[in-house]
Amino acid sequence: MLSSCIIHSHTGPALSIMQWDGIGYHSRTPLVRIDGTLNRQRYISEVLEPVVLPHLQGLTTAIFQQDNARPLVARIFQRFLVNHRIQLLPWLACSPDL
Repeated sequence: MLSSCIIHSHTGPALSIMQWDGIGYHSRTPLVRIDGTLNRQRYISEVLEPVVLPHLQGLTTAIFQQDNARPLVARIFQRFLVNHRIQLLPWLACSPDL
């Protein structure tokens, strides 16, 4: 029980902050802070509509890439991309290349 051998740790619930950002060759989106859990509807209303759409509309050619997290493969998200004519880069789920 030497104090030099003891590591203190916190085992209770931890607070977390999620951030979202988009980057491109010559541009980037504003950083979006997301409090709480990000679900498919919040992703559309807090990230895609106010940030991604205006950013992509300002580019001449753009292909959107995302990491296939669960909210991003939902039908509502896929419909949103089709309705707004956003081209999506094909990407394997849980790809180690991301």
